[in-house]
Amino acid sequence: MKALRFHANVPRYLTTKLLGRITKRAYLSFFPPTRLDDIPEPEVQDGWVKIKTTYAGICGSDVNTILLQESPLLEPLCSFPAVLGHENVGIVAEIGPNVHEINVGDRVVLDPILSCQTRGIEPICQNCENGDTMRCDNFDTGDLNPAFDTGWCHDTGGAFSRYYLAHKTQVYKVPDIVPDDNAVLVEPFTIGIHAVLRHFPKPDETVIIMGTGVIGLMVIIALRALGSKAKIIALDKSEYQGRLAIEKAGADIFIQVRKGYYQEIAEQFKARKYKPILEKKELLVGGGADIIFECVGILNTIDDALRFTKAGGQMILIGNPHKINVDWSLIWSRELRVLGSFASSMETDVSGSIKHAFEIALDLLASGKVDFSWMVTHKFSFPKEYKKAFKFSMNKGKYKVVKAVFAFDK
Repeated sequence: MKALRFHANVPRYLTTKLLGRITKRAYLSFFPPTRLDDIPEPEVQDGWVKIKTTYAGICGSDVNTILLQESPLLEPLCSFPAVLGHENVGIVAEIGPNVHEINVGDRVVLDPILSCQTRGIEPICQNCENGDTMRCDNFDTGDLNPAFDTGWCHDTGGAFSRYYLAHKTQVYKVPDIVPDDNAVLVEPFTIGIHAVLRHFPKPDETVIIMGTGVIGLMVIIALRALGSKAKIIALDKSEYQGRLAIEKAGADIFIQVRKGYYQEIAEQFKARKYKPILEKKELLVGGGADIIFECVGILNTIDDALRFTKAGGQMILIGNPHKINVDWSLIWSRELRVLGSFASSMETDVSGSIKHAFEIALDLLASGKVDFSWMVTHKFSFPKEYKKAFKFSMNKGKYKVVKAVFAFDK
C-alpha cells in the first residue's frame, strides 16, 4: 500500500532545507525526507486493531514536518521511517487477540498518544496513573519503538496510508449521528477541550486567542460549548479566518493583526502605550487579558501574547514554539504564568465528571451542541493528490483553506 513517510536522513534533510530557500517545491520533490513509499499492510498484534482510513486530517505539524520546521529536540522520542498522520476517522478492519469491546466494522477515531498502556508497561508511570497520558514518562521504551504519538512511530503506521494500527485503549467509537466531516476533527477539538478545562476562565474575565487556525477556532468552540461566558477576543492576520471566529466559533471581537493594531488592543483594555528605546514594538501598561491561548507558536505571536497578558495573568502555549528568542522581561516583571498545553487526556468537565477529552468531544457532537464540519473546506484523494493537498495547506490564505483532509476510497 502507498504511505507518506518521513525518513530521518540527514543529507536529504540538509539538501532539501537548502533548496527550500529557493522554492517550496523542493519539499515535495523526489529528494526530500518525506516521500510516498510502497509498504506492506501492518499485521495486528495482541490487544491491537487495524484501522482502515476514511479521512485523514492534515495538521499544521504535518505541514511543518514537510517544510522541515519541526524542532529536532524531540527526535529521540520518534522512530523512523514513520508514516505521518494522526487526525483520523476510519473503520476497524481487523482485531487482534484480547480485544473484546471493539468490533470489525466499527467507525472510530483515535487518541494518538502512545503511553504506558499501549507499550505494555506495568506498572504504568505516575502521570499515566493520574490520567495525564500526554505526560507519559515512557515514550522511549516498552514494546514499541520510541514515539509520543501515532504518526511518529515506525511500528504503528499513521493515517496517511490506507491502514494503520491502534491499541485498543486508543480507540473511541463514533456515534452514528456524527458525520465523518466532524469525526475527522475530533482530535484537534480535544486539544481545545484540554486547554480550556485546565485553564477555564471566570465569567468576568477576558480571553485572547492568538491565531484563528483550526486549533484557535477549536479553543473558541470549546470555550463556548463548555459554558464559558468570558469575553473572547480573536487575533489573526486573516480577515477571513477572523470572520469565522465570530460567525462560526463564537468569539466576541476580532482584531486583525496589521500595522497599528496595538492601538486597538490598548483601547480594549484601557491600557497605556509606550515605545521603549531600541524596540520595534510598543509596551502596554495598566491592562491586558486574563488568559491568552497562544495557538500559533511563532516568535511574533508569542512576543505579542506576553505583551498583551495582564500582570498576574496566564499565557497558555498550545502552538509548538520550537527554538525562538523571546524577551522574558514581562514574565519576570508581571509575574506571568506561562504554561504548556499538549494533546489531551482525562479531564474534569464543568459538571465535575471525569472523562477523557475524546469522550467529552464525542458527547458534545452527538448532542448537537457543536458542529465544526464547516472547517473541512478541502478534500484531496490519497495518494493521487497528496502534493496538491500540501501545496494548498502551505498556502492556506491564497486558497481559503481552513482544514484540508485526505479522502480514501470507501
